[in-house]
Amino acid sequence: MRLAAAYIKHLNIELLIWPLALGALYIMDPHGGGPSLCPLKWLGLNWCPGCGLGHAIHYLLHGDWAASWRNHPLGIFALCVLGWRTVNLAKQQIQIFYHLKKNPT
Repeated sequence: MRLAAAYIKHLNIELLIWPLALGALYIMDPHGGGPSLCPLKWLGLNWCPGCGLGHAIHYLLHGDWAASWRNHPLGIFALCVLGWRTVNLAKQQIQIFYHLKKNPT
């Protein structure tokens, strides 16, 4: 029980957020017209440098490179950065859990 509590205490929340966000981008409907997640749109601004980035990542996850590029040219870069960050966080988390298992406190 103590080990499980230590695992939960040392769990990096960012490691949960990025895979969940990528999963949400995978299943979202880019043509759905749902509410915007853009804080600049919430402020009433019409221009945002990141507009289309979520749609670009969605299309990349589905293998549609051309549609991804049309929505935002930095979609490929953003997906690579998110993937790299997630892998590095997972490596760190595994090391932390290994250390906790060897030295339970």
